[in-house]
This record gives sequence, structure tokens and C-alpha cells, in this order.
Amino acid sequence: MFRLKEYQQLTLESLQAYFRLCHQFGNADTAFYELTRQTFGTGLPYQGVKDLPGLPYICLRIPTGGGKTLVACHAVSIAQRDFLRADTSVVLWLVPSNAIREQTLNALKNLQHPYRQALDATLGAVTILDISEALFVKPTTLNTVTTIIVSTIQVFRVEDTEARKVYEPNGALMDHFTQKDLSGFENLTGLSNMDCYEDGRPKPTLANVFWLRRPVVIVDEAHNVRTELSFSMLARFNPSCIIEFTATPDTKKNPSNVLHSVSAAELKAEDMIKMPILLTNRPQWKELLGDAISTRNHLETLARQERQLTREYIRPIMLLQAQPTYKNKSSISVDVVEQCLLEDYNIPAEQIARATGSDKGLEGIDLSAPDCPIRYVITIQALKEGWDCPFAYVLCSVAETYSSTAVEQLLGRILRLPTAKRKEHKELNTAYAFAASANFTAVANELADALVQNGFEKQEAKDLISQYNPQKIIDFGPLFEPPAQKSGEMTFITKDPPLLHCLSTETVAKISYLPDQKIMIVKEPLDENELQQVKHCFSSSESQQAFEQAYHQQKSKHKGFSANREENFSIPVLAIKQGDLFEQFEETHFLEVEWNLATCNAQLSEEEFPIERSSGQQSEIYVTEQGRISTRFLSELQQQMTFLTTDQKWTVAQLVYWLDHSIHHPDIPPEQSGVFLTQVVQRLIDERQLNLEKLVYEKYRLKEAVIAKINTHRQMAHQSAYQRLLLPDSPTPLTVTPEVCFSFDPESYPYNKLYQGSYTFQKHFYPDHVGDLTYGSEEFECAQFIDAMLPEVKVWVRNLERRPNHAFWLQTATDKFYPDFVCKLKDNRYLVIEYKGEHLWSNDDSKEKRNLGELWEKRSNGLCLFIMPKGKDFEAIRTKIRQT
Repeated sequence: MFRLKEYQQLTLESLQAYFRLCHQFGNADTAFYELTRQTFGTGLPYQGVKDLPGLPYICLRIPTGGGKTLVACHAVSIAQRDFLRADTSVVLWLVPSNAIREQTLNALKNLQHPYRQALDATLGAVTILDISEALFVKPTTLNTVTTIIVSTIQVFRVEDTEARKVYEPNGALMDHFTQKDLSGFENLTGLSNMDCYEDGRPKPTLANVFWLRRPVVIVDEAHNVRTELSFSMLARFNPSCIIEFTATPDTKKNPSNVLHSVSAAELKAEDMIKMPILLTNRPQWKELLGDAISTRNHLETLARQERQLTREYIRPIMLLQAQPTYKNKSSISVDVVEQCLLEDYNIPAEQIARATGSDKGLEGIDLSAPDCPIRYVITIQALKEGWDCPFAYVLCSVAETYSSTAVEQLLGRILRLPTAKRKEHKELNTAYAFAASANFTAVANELADALVQNGFEKQEAKDLISQYNPQKIIDFGPLFEPPAQKSGEMTFITKDPPLLHCLSTETVAKISYLPDQKIMIVKEPLDENELQQVKHCFSSSESQQAFEQAYHQQKSKHKGFSANREENFSIPVLAIKQGDLFEQFEETHFLEVEWNLATCNAQLSEEEFPIERSSGQQSEIYVTEQGRISTRFLSELQQQMTFLTTDQKWTVAQLVYWLDHSIHHPDIPPEQSGVFLTQVVQRLIDERQLNLEKLVYEKYRLKEAVIAKINTHRQMAHQSAYQRLLLPDSPTPLTVTPEVCFSFDPESYPYNKLYQGSYTFQKHFYPDHVGDLTYGSEEFECAQFIDAMLPEVKVWVRNLERRPNHAFWLQTATDKFYPDFVCKLKDNRYLVIEYKGEHLWSNDDSKEKRNLGELWEKRSNGLCLFIMPKGKDFEAIRTKIRQT
């Protein structure tokens, strides 16, 4: 099974937290407001669905290339476990088209596919059906396994032939509507909303089966179907919740409740996408095509070298967008483009494929196969929906005027990075776009708009596009960097050797030249005078002009290339000695402490497990202005899910077995968990006089209470072991040594939200990229003080929360502490700052972090400083630097 990326895991954690808050607060509205307040600092208003009052309808925003469908597969188990609190569920999985429906069905039914493996790992047994198969589904299937029905939204239109079967009585579904199956449903307020006969009996339709089963609705690729999505139609199926996965949430007509949003920086940090996009524009389309072919050929040369280094096969493919064929005027049609490739550039016919409405040149072809010869794909408007080929590196639009929709769709095709793994040759981590236009700005804006439609923020989109001037290899080449290039260096392939003796001593110290390879390396940034010196050390005006253009291009491409930027930024962490080696101190060093759950207190008090649910877990919602009956959404949902349980006559052993297998406890052996859980259940029966049937009915609430109880015992054991390690006389004392450091990756800074404000930070390690900082906030004021008012600071980083691979952290007894700001001082000391508002400075969490930071400082022997200023007492930071 694919391991989830960091941002995918964070997305799912947000979903899980939301569903748990739904039960805590009793309604979708308050839960959404509270979680967005915790996440964004400001609670967002919840946009309810008129036809589905009380229903949780939330959106997870993931840009193109971010793996939305894989996240959706994992989301099913979260909805089932944390919201429905059920062992099985019915899932209605909606996609925008038949092409994607077939693709999704094939993937979910394939036991070897990562999507299916994710479902199996999180749900156990699953059944995958299309609508035609669902028309014959048996109650035993829905009762025993999670059932996922994949369909397009269009199928449920009443005028559709297949849709009529969804709403028509069907003898094959009679078993779902026996008296036994409907017992208990009579008192549900929504029963009258089912499609019934005149005598009140529900018709045996698939729509009514959905109504009984309260399906989880997954809307995949929602940006393509939102205009089709009819909530009034979905209301006929009585869904329990709707989870929307999209790159572009609706913000106007039917605003999406965006619960979590993923940035381009997060995708780039996980090597999911090719970035940046290098753009070339020329007015003459044949010259432009020649540039694009040269670039693709060079990429293929590098791909062969990449295969020798890593054994990974890549065959770069170019997507060409031609014009339609017109009756009354000429155009750069598919035929014209293909003829140009064949006759003007001698491209072999077998390397070209046509993919248009009438041409099916890609039908049945595996483009990733090593024996596939295709390198050029000509299309007009768009490729087949769901078409995916990470080998697509180059987009060339030979039409001077072109559809923005087509550009948006085609651009999305060249963004995915093969195998989601960074390549040794940096050029293979980049996408290339060529446009037939004389106006670079207009084309760049068009591409930026297309990126926005693929789910990227406007500011991100502008930063991700750079001008590219592909020159002939015999001059400066395509200005690509070799894999051995150090961070901050720029490398150029030269036609003639530079006369370095003409340079000043200061300038020549910044230049290296490798005559055998004809490579010149600029090791540090050049000021304007130095640039002119280097430019004129070439003899020909052609080389002079080429170098100057190439330097400016690479300087803009190297977003980290700045006079304020250290070549690297490493900071010592809290370390522990293991044998003869030091390693970073983290939770495994104290989690391995021996403790025995079987000997722990197994009593659940009334406070820990209330007999009755609190009134806060019920929500009365009035449905419409027409005065329809009010609905207790969450309580009725749970009541209905309970009716669907096939057997409530459990024994104590069965309940204990269920709890043991439902609770994740890899650190506790079964012989301990079994004893503890048996004691929990038996004491509830014996001491609190709760009957077993009640406990089975409330098994999910009971599970949560047991998890909390086990966590309390676990944390007490870990806290004791953790505190022993902090002592100076510990057998393995903690230390701070330059031998164990965290290094900020100069090419990877996965912020979720890019800072936007009028103040420009001058000393940030990632120039022009400050992450997760809100302009005008107290944390912003602290950052501004560090940047502008502390001359002792050489460089600093806005440290990112919950990014263990990309941020500095210190281990607490329960989790990781990510301080707000990490600084390197000019005297080579380090300063770490955790900002806390005055009202939070004295709470237990702040005390724990302050004590840990001060321990890190003390063990560094003067190398590291830590401070937690009390509110806006920023002068305390200056004092800290100067008094030590």
C-alpha cells in the first residue's frame, strides 16, 4: 500500500477532527466553525445545504497532482468509523464522467491497485459495484461489508434511462423491505420522504435502499461536476454526509465548506509535481515547435543518464495543441502539425499519436511501457478525461489563440512527476510550456489562470512560472544545471572559453571554469558591475548576450539565490547518545519503556463514560420554511445506523473482542489488552449496573472512552520515562552537539499558506516565501521585529507546524514542539523563539515548552538560545541575545 504523504495525512486528520467535533457539538455548523478557527485562526461560516439541513457537507481542496482519489479512499473509513460509528457502510462515489467512472471502477476492483489496497487496509472486506450491479445487491452484502457504488451524477437524472431503474420498483430488492428489515424505522421523522405505495409501504427501489442505508457520498473531481450536483436529488437518497474532493472549490453559487486546503509548496516538497513551469513564447509557430523539440530531445538525453544512475525509466513526451479544422479558412490543424513534425523535423511516424474526437491514437496504449515509441501527442481541445501520463513534460500550443479551458486541462497533464520522486537531474523535475505568441506577459497570465483552475493559489501560480529561452546546445545549451550543482550555484554551458584574467580579484573568486566540459560556474550572486565584467570576458557579442540572458533567467529560477541566503542552514537538535553514536532525541527513546496495561485501573467513571448522551450531542434543526417536521440529525442518524445492525445479542467476550480489534494498540500485547478490556466491561456491568445490551448499543462511545483511558495510562508511563531521560544524571543524558543537526532544505519549504503583506522580509532563509504567517497578527509583529530590529540576526526561518521532515522540533512527552522562529546569529550562535500571547504564557502547555526550550539551551553550553517572550515584550528577545 502507498504510504500517505505528509499533506495527505494532515488532510485526513482534519476530516477526522471535524467528524469528532460534529458529535461533540451536535451539529455540522459549530463543528466547522470551531475547526476552521483552530486551523486558520478565524472561524469560517458554514454554508448549509437547503435540501439537506443538518447534513455535514465539507470540502477537501487538493490541487491537481496531489492524489485526491487516494485520499478519498482513506476518507471512507474515517467517515464510517468517526462519524457513522458503524462497522460497515454504503458509499455512493460520484465522478464527473463515464470515462472516469470506468477508470475508478477498474482501480477500486483491482486488488493490486493502491486505491483498493487503501480500502482493504482501512476497512477490511469491501464490495465495489456500479449502478447496474447495485440493482441486484442483497441485504446480506450491505450488512456484512462496506459497499461502494461508483456512478456519475448524471445517472440519477429521472429522464435518464438507467436512472429510471434507480427509482423504479425492482423485485430483486424486495428483501431490503421486509417487516424485519423495517422494524424500528417507523418512528423516524423522514420515513415519509421515501417513495411509498398508497398504503404507505416503501417501494422496493434502489433509491429507497439508499434512503434506508444513509450513504456516505464521496464527490471525486468535484470541480468538474459541481454545476451538475443537485442537492434536491441527493436528498432523495438520505445521505449521512457529503465529502467533496476538488482542486477548485465553488466560492459563489454553492460555496464549498473548505475544511482543509493543500498548497503547491506541500506538493512540491513531497515530489508530487514538476515545478516550476518554464515558459517560452515565439510568434512563429514552426520556430516555436523547433525549440520545443530540442528541449524534449535534451530531456530524453538526460532521462537516459537518469536511468543509468537510478534505473528509473522515463521517456519525455510532448503534448501539442493544434487548431480545429475550419471550412472557410486555413488553420494550424492536426494534419498540418503532424506534417511539420514528419517533414520539417524528421520525426518518425511511430513516435507521433493523434488524440482528438475522431482520432483514437492512444486507445489501448501503455505510454509508460519501455517499448512504446510515442513521444509526441497531438490534440486540439483536450485529452480523454482521466488520461494520466507523468512522462508528459512539454506542452506546446502552436495556435496563437487558444481555449483557456483546453490550456487548463492540458497543463494539468504535464504537472505530475514520474514515480513522485525527485530526479537527480533537476531539469527532469521541471515542466516546460511553449506558446505561439509575441506577448510573454499575456501567455504567462493565461498559464497562471490555468494553474489556479488546477487548484493553486494566485500568488503561487505567478511564482511557479518563469521565462525560458531555449538556446542551441552549442551555445549555452538549454541552461540546465548538472546534478552535482551545489545549492545557490548557477551553471552554464559555454561555446567559447571566458577570458577570466580580465576579471577583478573579487569577481574571479566567484567564478569557476571547467575547460574540458566547457562549463562555467557562478558560485555567488553577482552585482551589476561584476555581471558586466563576466559578460565581457567572452569574445563574441553572441556569447555575451546569451550569458547575460541566461544569468538573469537562472537567477529568477533559483528563488533561493539571494545575498541574504546562507548556502545551508543547520541547527543542533536535542540529542541522545546510543552506544558510540548520537541521534536526535525522539519518542522511540522512551516509548519502549515496559508497562503493563493489565495491572492498570480499569474503572470507567460516570464522567469518563456517561450513561446517557449529553444533550450537547443532539441537534434540532428546522428543515424548511414550509414547516416540515424538525429533525434531530445526528441522534436520528445514529439511531438509524443502530437499526441496521444485524445482531445485538452479543456476549461479554464478543464485545471485548470487538473493542480489542477496533482499538489500535501495537505497543500492548493481546494478553494485556484482553484482561484490561474484560475488566472494563465487567466493572461497568457489576459496579454501575449497565446491562450488556446497552453497552453494545453504545459500543462506539464506549470505544472512545476506553481509548482515552488507555491513553491516560500510556501517557503516565511515558511521562515517567521521559522525565528520567531529562535528568542530568540519566544513564543516557540528553545533549546538544553540532554532530546532530536539523538542516532546512533550500529547495523544499512546504507551507500551507503563503504570507501576503506589504512588509517585505529581508533575512528570511527562503526569500519571498514566508509560510503560515498572517499579516498584522501578533506573530507577524514578532517576525518583523526579528527581521528589521535585530542586526545580530543573519538569517531566520518561519518554522512550520507538524512538518517533522521539514522543520526544527523538540520532543515532548506526548508530541513534538515546533517553535515559531529559528534564527542563526552573525556570531554563529542560534536563537529559537516561541511566541505566546500574554494570556497563554502561563498555561501548562506553555510551561512545558518553555522548560524544554530552556533545557535545549542549557545543554548547548552557550551555542543555542531559547526565549518565549511574554506577549509583545519583543525587547526581551534583544536582551536575551546581548546578555549571554
